[in-house]
Amino acid sequence: MTDFQTLLRAIEVRGRDAAARAGDALAAAAIAELPGVAVTRDGADVLLTAPGLRARAFGSRRSLPDPRLTGLVR
Repeated sequence: MTDFQTLLRAIEVRGRDAAARAGDALAAAAIAELPGVAVTRDGADVLLTAPGLRARAFGSRRSLPDPRLTGLVR
C-alpha cells in the first residue's frame, strides 16, 4: 500500500467516525427536543416518525413549518 493509499484510508475512517458522531448527536437532540416524534437510527440515517409529520422544518410560502421540527432549527 502506498503512502497516498494509507492517507486516503485514514481520511475515510475519520470521515465515517465523524458522520457516526454527528448522527448520534442529531438523534439525541431530536429525542430531547421533539416531543411526540419517534426517533430511530437505521445505519447512518436518523429516522423521524409521527402521525401526520411533514418534512418541513422551515416552511414555505404555501405551508407553515411543522411545529414539531422547528426545535431542531436554530
